[in-house]
Amino acid sequence: MSGAVDSMTQASRIPLEGAFNLRDFGGYPTIDGRRVKRGMLFRSGTMALLTNADAAYLRSLGIRAICDFRRGNERKTEPTLWHGADVDYFSRDYRESSGLLSEMLKREDATADEMRERMIALYRVIPADHAESYRAMFTRILAGRVPLLINCSAGKDRTGVAATLILGALGVPREAITNDYMLTNDHADWDWLMAQRDTLVARLRFERADMLAPLLRAETVYLDTLFETLDQHYGGLEGYLTDVLGVDDAAREAMRAALLD
Repeated sequence: MSGAVDSMTQASRIPLEGAFNLRDFGGYPTIDGRRVKRGMLFRSGTMALLTNADAAYLRSLGIRAICDFRRGNERKTEPTLWHGADVDYFSRDYRESSGLLSEMLKREDATADEMRERMIALYRVIPADHAESYRAMFTRILAGRVPLLINCSAGKDRTGVAATLILGALGVPREAITNDYMLTNDHADWDWLMAQRDTLVARLRFERADMLAPLLRAETVYLDTLFETLDQHYGGLEGYLTDVLGVDDAAREAMRAALLD
């Protein structure tokens, strides 16, 4: 499996100077023998550090919509500016429990185990906290606004769940979805990103690396928790797609017709 994962890492990589965890998450086989098209679905962390050449390359991809899952303060601190007015840029202002880890970060006695438990708890609430954003994302896909780029600050949690939902709707098996989620550990260069920032997290990266690691790392238990939550409260991934996001069987078939080879 490691060879297959390495192959996907290279195939999905977009080599830009100022990108963070930016990649194409197409290429995966589906349970019905088709494959997700490349060049249609992209995921990323912050895009505030892109160079002019990076921005020009991204514009050349023909991206028609961006769904930015960050809170307003995150967008203000690190704005996304590379796209033109012709790109449908979605964001929303919200207050929610997911992503608000400052209390834990400020505690000098916080441990890695506590951070991991906080991250697991995060994946239990993301489906409720971000349902509005995910509905907007699927609305754009179903309206034909692809290629699509989805992002948050790290491109791991809010974006990771969004990518999981898209790939699940397209019929990608869970193992492949998990493999895509775990590719963050290959793509996210935290040392580089933290060197560009003077923030609490950047300082803790060197002062309390052990405690911070569960926040920065993708772990299978996080995505397992998401699937367990969907099973327990929403009738599984398909139930969540249909009943919460309005992506029913017909909508999923339309997505597959547009995004699968």
